[in-house]
Amino acid sequence: MAYYANGCTSLTSLSVPDTSGLTSVGTSFMACYARGCSSLTSLSVPDTSGLTSVGSNFMYYYARGCSSLTSLSVPDTSGLTSVGTYFMSYYANNCSSLTSLSVPDTSGLTSVGDYFMAYYAYGCSSLTSLSVPDTSGLTSVGTYFMSYYANNCSSLTSLSVPDTSGLTSVGDYFMSYYANNCSSLTSLILPSATGWFASHNISWGVPSTRLNYLYGYAPSATSQTAWQALTVSGKTLYLNYIRNTSYVKVIEAKMPKFFLYYARMRGN
Repeated sequence: MAYYANGCTSLTSLSVPDTSGLTSVGTSFMACYARGCSSLTSLSVPDTSGLTSVGSNFMYYYARGCSSLTSLSVPDTSGLTSVGTYFMSYYANNCSSLTSLSVPDTSGLTSVGDYFMAYYAYGCSSLTSLSVPDTSGLTSVGTYFMSYYANNCSSLTSLSVPDTSGLTSVGDYFMSYYANNCSSLTSLILPSATGWFASHNISWGVPSTRLNYLYGYAPSATSQTAWQALTVSGKTLYLNYIRNTSYVKVIEAKMPKFFLYYARMRGN
């Protein structure tokens, strides 16, 4: 069903077929499904909970240019262990009104092709936060892995960094322009391990204007120390304008409100 409603600029809603019985799909399954449907205010995703195998171009360009959408969910990809090229690249590209965007469950993946999730949220200029897929099971990735992932997301204040702890090789343009033109960015949510970045110095394209405004947040004191080592000249955080160890913090655990209430009642 590739290109199903491609370029239908007057559509305001679009449903999806019943795909609940599928276990395997070929190339370009639902690629470009609603591409360029600039008047859509609602878009569902297919039931892919039964899938264990998908071809290349799985759902790339799915909602590209749906500039009236304000939220977009993702298909269930939890059953997949391997995906081909252009898996979900350009998925929400230029969805400029999105304020909420999910990421797929990729926790089972051990192999991905080129352009895995490149340009995923490119031009989503209304998003304020964006997480990343689980990439902890990957040992090797191809070219343009997650390049341009959040490029031109000019309202983003918080952006996560993928887990690269298992990687032993990467292709060209691995994460180039990952956060390019993210001119409002104040928080990078860092994984527990520095992974690939411990010995490979990578620019994510963070704008130079974020110097002294951008902080990295690590999940523990141990990981904080490891990431702080990457703030020295030439290292990954330094290249992305976090240039002082004091700008790498530990994420503070938020205490549930009812605990705070009883603590106050007891005078704590």
